[in-house]
Amino acid sequence: MLKKSCLLFTAVSFSLCSMLHVSLATVEAKEYPSKTIKLIIPYKPGGGSDTIMRPAAMAMEKVLGEKIAVVNVPGAGGAIGWTQAAKAKPDGYTITQLTNSMMVKEATKSANISIDDFVPVANIGFVTLTVTAKGDGPYKNLKEYYEAAKKNPGQIGLAMGVGTPSQFVAAKVEKGLGVDLKLVNAGGGADKKAAVLGGHVDALIEPISGIAAQQASGQLRVLAVLSDERLSFMPDVPTAKEQGFDITAGLFYGFGAPKGISAEKVEILAQAAKEIGNDPKFIEFMQKIKFDYQFSPAGSFKKIIEKEYDSTMKMGAELGF
Repeated sequence: MLKKSCLLFTAVSFSLCSMLHVSLATVEAKEYPSKTIKLIIPYKPGGGSDTIMRPAAMAMEKVLGEKIAVVNVPGAGGAIGWTQAAKAKPDGYTITQLTNSMMVKEATKSANISIDDFVPVANIGFVTLTVTAKGDGPYKNLKEYYEAAKKNPGQIGLAMGVGTPSQFVAAKVEKGLGVDLKLVNAGGGADKKAAVLGGHVDALIEPISGIAAQQASGQLRVLAVLSDERLSFMPDVPTAKEQGFDITAGLFYGFGAPKGISAEKVEILAQAAKEIGNDPKFIEFMQKIKFDYQFSPAGSFKKIIEKEYDSTMKMGAELGF
């Protein structure tokens, strides 16, 4: 009889504890957020990441009813900021930006940080990458660039930056074209553009957002956008696929949080990231900077990350890292 009573007591206690846990989680979610959330952007103010993530945070403030303080923590190609974010308390009051660069850091073994140190919250969209040449140069499209490279193996240049996503995409373009290119380590976006505009390198790998203005002015010419379909704001520029080359590449931009954050808080943050898609001023600004807003909740974002992670690690091994 005593044994049965003990079993009954244990079962009731377990049930009560489970109910209490669910109840506390619900209360926690309802009370969140109740103070300022810190968003760590691991790059300098005014850069590509800052230009996208800061307006997104400002739009999310309206949904959440609490301020999101953007804190730029540049250094080591993003590693310093990401390390700081990974070590933060997983209470939902510190979040960070997740993007391809983090996986490149891991693939190149240039930082002790991993995408696995974070919980994906939501992706808010993509920036398409391009192969771009000088506006008054000899190439009008990717096919012409390919023909030149085919005739001159190892002589036709493609500017990129070692240890950055552009290096991995440059290698992907070379592989997709099936020719030997002269991959030139020109550095960051401004340096790559200067090398091409100065006639020192034939073409460069650069996000569409970084060259759209110079494409419009005629200084630069996009030979191909590395997307599945033509871009709505640049309908005259063909994709690489249209020109016979199965090459796609883009940068994802999303939110992540330190491991240990509750599923309830992830859902609240993800819902806010979704609702900013209904903010006309936010969407108008994103279109202006050539950012393709596409919301993906945590589960879908995780799949995006996993797919990109696998291809990045594979390319890193092929590049000898």
